[in-house]
Amino acid sequence: MARIEVDCERIRRNAAAVVAMCAARGIEVAGVTKGCCGEPQVARAILAGGVAQLAESRLPNVRRLRDAGIDADVLLVRLPALSEADDVVALTQYSLNSEVEVVRALSRAAQAQGRRHGVILMVETGDRREGVMPEDAVAAAAEIAALPGIELSGVGANLSCIGGVICTVENQDLVVDTAEQVERALGVRLRWISGGHTGSLPWVNENTLPARINHLRVGEGILIGTEQCTWYELPVPHRDAFRVYAEVIELKTKPSLPEGPIGPDAFMNVPQWDDHGLRRRAILALGEHDLRTNCLLPARPGVSIVGASSDHLVVDVTEADPPVRLGEELEFDVLYAAMATAWASSCIASVVKPMAG
Repeated sequence: MARIEVDCERIRRNAAAVVAMCAARGIEVAGVTKGCCGEPQVARAILAGGVAQLAESRLPNVRRLRDAGIDADVLLVRLPALSEADDVVALTQYSLNSEVEVVRALSRAAQAQGRRHGVILMVETGDRREGVMPEDAVAAAAEIAALPGIELSGVGANLSCIGGVICTVENQDLVVDTAEQVERALGVRLRWISGGHTGSLPWVNENTLPARINHLRVGEGILIGTEQCTWYELPVPHRDAFRVYAEVIELKTKPSLPEGPIGPDAFMNVPQWDDHGLRRRAILALGEHDLRTNCLLPARPGVSIVGASSDHLVVDVTEADPPVRLGEELEFDVLYAAMATAWASSCIASVVKPMAG
C-alpha cells in the first residue's frame, strides 16, 4: 500500500522559522492544519514551533484536535455554513465570515452557549473567492460589531486560490485601507488585519508588507516549506517534511509513443506524445484516485513522471540512478496539493514520525 510520511521535527523547525520571520515584523501566525486533516501530532509540532493559534477548514478536523486534548485557539478558515453555527461556536474561538446572516446565527449560538466568538470580516480584493466588496465592508462590520456574543476581531483577505491573483501593492493596500475605514467608522482599533497566507511571506521576508497587516494564515509555508504562487525561496529549513512512497508493480522496456488513434484519457484529457524511442518504464501502485500526481517530485535522480490514470502512475526510469527494481518502493517529495489529497485519501497509509525528544 502506498503511504505518505511526515516528520514532525521538521514541521516544528519550519514553524519556528516562519514564526520568527513574522514576529520580527509584529505579525501573528495562524498555523493551518487542514493539509493533514487536523493530524494532532502535526498540530502539536506547529504549536511547539511557537504558533499560538491553529487554523482549520473543516469541523471534523477540529473535533479531532479537541479529542486529542489540544486546547489551543482555533480559527475556522472556511466560511461557516448556517447549519454549522452551534458547532462552530462550540469548537472554535474565531472564524472568517462574509455573510452577516451567518454571523447572526453565530451570535445566537454564542448567547445560548454563554460564549463569545471572534469574527474576521473577509473583504474581496480581487481573487473573487470569499469576501464582501470593499464598499460594503463598513456596513457589514457595523452590523457584526453590534451583535451580542460576537467580537469583531479583524478584517481579512484571501488571494491566489480561485483567480490566481498574487499579492500586489494594490491589493495589500486595499485590505488595509478597508480595515482602516471600518476602524474610523466604528471608532475601534481592530485586533487583526489578516492580510493573507503563505503567499504573503515573501513580502514579510522582504519587509514590504504594509505595516498594519499583523496576522497571516500559514499552511504551505510550514508544512511544505514552499510558496507556490511565485516560487519564492522561503527562509525555512525543510521542504521534505512530507514524502510519498509507492511500490513498483511493473518494469518493462516499451516504445514511448502510443500506437493507434488518440482520444481522451481516463480524465477526458487528450494527451500529446513525443517519440523518444524505446524507454524503460515502471508502473507504481499509485494514481489520481489517491492524490494529485502532477504535484509529485521524484526523489531518485533520473526518474520522471510520464502520466497517471486512476490507479497507476507511469514513470520513466531509463536513466534512474541507481536502477529501479520490480517490487521496490520509489520515493517522492510533494507539493501542497499532493500532500493534502494524499493525507485525505483512504487508500494511502499515513505515517507520523514524532518530534525529537
